[in-house]
Amino acid sequence: MPLFTVDETLCRRDGLCVAVCPASLVRRDGPEGLPYPLAGKEAHCIRCGHCVAVCPTGALRHSLLPFEDFPPIDRTKALPPEALAHHLRTRRSIRNFKPDTVPRETFAAILDSARHAPSGHNHQPVAWTILEGRPAVAELLSHVAAWMREEVQARTDLSRTLGLAGAARAVDKGKDVVTRGAPHVVFAHVPARGITPLTDAVIAATWFEIVAHAHGVGTCFAGYLMFALEHRPELVRLLGIPEGRVVPAALLAGTPAYRYRRMVPRDEARVAFLPGLAGGEERAACCRRE
Repeated sequence: MPLFTVDETLCRRDGLCVAVCPASLVRRDGPEGLPYPLAGKEAHCIRCGHCVAVCPTGALRHSLLPFEDFPPIDRTKALPPEALAHHLRTRRSIRNFKPDTVPRETFAAILDSARHAPSGHNHQPVAWTILEGRPAVAELLSHVAAWMREEVQARTDLSRTLGLAGAARAVDKGKDVVTRGAPHVVFAHVPARGITPLTDAVIAATWFEIVAHAHGVGTCFAGYLMFALEHRPELVRLLGIPEGRVVPAALLAGTPAYRYRRMVPRDEARVAFLPGLAGGEERAACCRRE
């Protein structure tokens, strides 16, 4: 079966599908030629869907991607830049949660958007594990607290850098500075090896966080949990995550206990525009703030 077919009665011969294919698998002979797939290179297709998505007439059909999975783009639903900026600026890292669990349907809706996050070579390696309910999260907390105490007793550099002694004391006194009383923890996990698996997971988790905010679900990147999973790999297995996969991102999640009324300030963006390659002095000057 060819990688794709083209309806020659619909094709405009505009060459858009040829131009956008990142693997150069779409060819045509001359400016009026009909697009055709490069023979014998089907395995090089990364299933990005660009060739189908760019076609203005729907003339191209991809053998690996059902055409019904390519809904038309509704330009009227595009967010104005001001609306998107407002959404991003109203997102907060939530550390106070209501005890109720988030419906699975809400998580499904969030993940239905987050699954479209970009990944290296479109490998889409990210899978998700979601701890559901405070008892499950509290059980994980007990394991993390035990790891903290061991690091403190061993007087490791990590325990000093992270201030684990104070965190462990707080947990022992009933103040949860690790999971913050969240009813869920969301783990994005990927194969340990791949094109860009660690980056893919962080990007996907970031998309999850942004979309969750739109659904009224608060999140916070779980730093202590991440360090515990990195230094105590058996915790990853306790989560049911298969051998050979790692967890580059974990989010506390739940319904926020409080409503924020104002956006908050952040430092101005630091940026350097380079019209060419810069040397040491030039680079330092272009980054200096007046």
